[in-house]
Amino acid sequence: MVIKIAACLTLSLTLFWTSHYSVAYQATEQDFERWGQSWDRLIPKGAYDFIPADINFSLMFDPTFQSKLDVAGRLINQAIDGEVIELAGFMVPTEFTNDTVTKFLLVPEAGQCIHVPPPPLNQTILVDSTGFPIPLRSPFEPVIVIGRIVVVQQTTRLTATIYEEITDPDQSTFEAAESGYSLVNIKVTPLDLEEEKSSRAANDN
Repeated sequence: MVIKIAACLTLSLTLFWTSHYSVAYQATEQDFERWGQSWDRLIPKGAYDFIPADINFSLMFDPTFQSKLDVAGRLINQAIDGEVIELAGFMVPTEFTNDTVTKFLLVPEAGQCIHVPPPPLNQTILVDSTGFPIPLRSPFEPVIVIGRIVVVQQTTRLTATIYEEITDPDQSTFEAAESGYSLVNIKVTPLDLEEEKSSRAANDN
């Protein structure tokens, strides 16, 4: 089952790892295809084979079907342990000081783990940036992370208070999220959507 990063991520980026947190550059649509494939690699082959090609609305709310989805979401791909992987996604800080982050969850869609239910276990990654804190970003601003993947299940407490200015504080928040993987020895670069929008507007004129 292909897990897409987010529908709004149609821009491209070339990565130059001049530091642990570097500037973003334009790249190709193939980069986004590669990042999507990396998210898919976190899911063991065949995990979602039970989903029919003609899936319908009523099936999505069937308790038995939902139970199967929950089970599939907890399946981990042990074969990728120790591999270096590159992913684009969204940052949910779990440990931070002022405006710098030392640990965060990387999730495939914006807003997950805040007012939106956390993604499946096999689509949630705990990223350890201890030793080289990175700038805090909005949960709606994507980042690209490259690092060595470690297969390990963990439960992480969430702190949503830092997002009160950019999310609705009156909504309920989630207190914890489970991750099936960790990333270590990482490098991070921001993915700037606003710059890409401006560039596309200029090209259209």
